[in-house]
Amino acid sequence: METQTMTFSLRGMTERQAYFYAESLRLGISEFDGIVRRARMQRSVAGEYVLFCTWKDVRSVERFRHSEVYARFALSTNVTDLCDTTETIGQFARPTVTEDMIALAA
Repeated sequence: METQTMTFSLRGMTERQAYFYAESLRLGISEFDGIVRRARMQRSVAGEYVLFCTWKDVRSVERFRHSEVYARFALSTNVTDLCDTTETIGQFARPTVTEDMIALAA
């Protein structure tokens, strides 16, 4: 799985317009194939918007980054200071319960 974090600022809009712009992007991302969890959005204390997405694999992130939605977003004159990073989430090892563990718990 991949976690994508996009941080950006918006200019040339009222706060309400900027919120709806960022929210529409979040909802648009949530419709893409390969998204594991719906995109979440928050606003930093510095006023930047931060979008978090969890994708099933790198290919899903790349398909999104080559989409028309992403192009319109990244090339918008209203979007400034865009930072888009991904991080691989390792598979969490499931602990194996052994007979020794059961004996110790008893």
